[in-house]
Amino acid sequence: MKVFLNGQEMQFVEGGYKYVFMKPYQRFQEKTIDKDNGDKMHLEFYDNGVQIRTLVTKNEVATIINRNVAIDKLNHQIYILEEGNEARFNDDGSVDIIK
Repeated sequence: MKVFLNGQEMQFVEGGYKYVFMKPYQRFQEKTIDKDNGDKMHLEFYDNGVQIRTLVTKNEVATIINRNVAIDKLNHQIYILEEGNEARFNDDGSVDIIK
């Protein structure tokens, strides 16, 4: 299965990745829309302004987040960055966030 995040292909991880928000949120709404052909569109809207849209088909998962992101491949985390955040990528696949 192919996995894409903001247009960039990434490695599939059983159990998925955990989102780490740089700007905390209090509330969110989510909805999944099932298409007749078996595809699903999952929408997430957070009160901190983050929007996550994921299309799941039988061959791929494509997610778009309306922020810059940093993928920590070692710890299976996706850091959702805010303006002023910078990420330093380490050789082992981990990420350090610089505020």
